[in-house]
Amino acid sequence: MNAQPQAASISQGNQQEISSWLTTLRRGSEKKQQTEKMQQIILVVDNKPLRQFYTSIFLQRLKYHVIMAKTAEDALSFLGLSTPQVIIADVDLPQTSGIDLLKRVKQDRRSCDIPFIIYTSNKDPRMELSCRKAGAAAYLTQAAAPLDELYAAIQNATETKPRRFFRLTTCLDVIIGASLPPVSKVGSDSIIAISEKGMFVNTTAPLAYGSIHPFSFSLPNAPGWLFRIEGQVIYNHVSKDSKGLPGIGVKFLKIGSQEQELIRDFIRQTLMEGISIV
Repeated sequence: MNAQPQAASISQGNQQEISSWLTTLRRGSEKKQQTEKMQQIILVVDNKPLRQFYTSIFLQRLKYHVIMAKTAEDALSFLGLSTPQVIIADVDLPQTSGIDLLKRVKQDRRSCDIPFIIYTSNKDPRMELSCRKAGAAAYLTQAAAPLDELYAAIQNATETKPRRFFRLTTCLDVIIGASLPPVSKVGSDSIIAISEKGMFVNTTAPLAYGSIHPFSFSLPNAPGWLFRIEGQVIYNHVSKDSKGLPGIGVKFLKIGSQEQELIRDFIRQTLMEGISIV
């Protein structure tokens, strides 16, 4: 199984602790197979504890590793230790403002290529214009932009092929095949990631690339409802050792509108549970 995402907070005096944390994280990543994607580190700079907590929890649920900083100075200290894949910052920070942090990051050749996203309650259009001129990849106001827009901004800034939909890590029993006996039995295979358009199924069943199969499973938010969805195998992952999970990537071909809506609700409810950005 992949390592669980983590969060850490950097402040004056704990740089050595963060450095040790990063070393452990890198060693874990080096042990992964080449086919597995390295989990990304995101630096969140916000001095409002509740909002920082909610943003961090949301990003961890999407399998990002999160570093939290309360000030621009703490953020710059972290940049002296490591290079995150993206920086998310409020503009209203104590001492050094978010836009000043943005300018310093973009003026330093070591950090100028890091995507910088402003996520703030400041709605001043002049501030937005200034941040965009300074090099911000996106300017989102928390009151108007839900967390899925933050996810989209991260995807657009960091991925060559950005995901359009949330991809939720989960664990759901699935049956492959409609005939009796099916290709797989209850409990032998599981969905370990799902989106509105497809899923990754942990299975040892030999399913060919491009082959089409029916898949049956249930969701916690729809008790008593059996999902029967036709899907096509779009890639295989055959594990030869204990470093990765064998399985198949599946693209949904035939799915009812009600089933798709229930899947969407399940993903959003899981990601947003207990989260309310204020």
